[in-house]
Amino acid sequence: MKFHSAEVRQLALAALERGEPRRVVSQLFEVPLGTLDRWRREFRQTGKNAPAPRGHKRAAFAAADLPQLEAQLRATPDATLEQHATTWRQSTQRNASRSSVQRALKRLGSRGWTRKKRVCAPVSATKQPAKSGERTSGR
Repeated sequence: MKFHSAEVRQLALAALERGEPRRVVSQLFEVPLGTLDRWRREFRQTGKNAPAPRGHKRAAFAAADLPQLEAQLRATPDATLEQHATTWRQSTQRNASRSSVQRALKRLGSRGWTRKKRVCAPVSATKQPAKSGERTSGR
């Protein structure tokens, strides 16, 4: 998709308002007819001929939030990302997803935070691995 500057948008809309045919304006400014129609409709609805702001929404964890998140991580080091997100939502009343917690962990850097958790039970030292061809269960 081609990006058209605000100036092209304003000039094209001005030409349409003067009564220039849509096809002529489309060819002159190299803008598809559908785009011209959308620009005209948006201008009539809002009264603005500037494009909508581009960008993204703010991060769930700002730089000021990272110490609080790190304290939460230290309090429950074996919690999963989803559990940390739930705890964050409950304690701060602000939205956080598993992915946003993961990105915040990445921003915290290498401070010992990993996704791997402790094993629930230690591996038995007496249990021998099955030899190839032997059955491991009583089937």
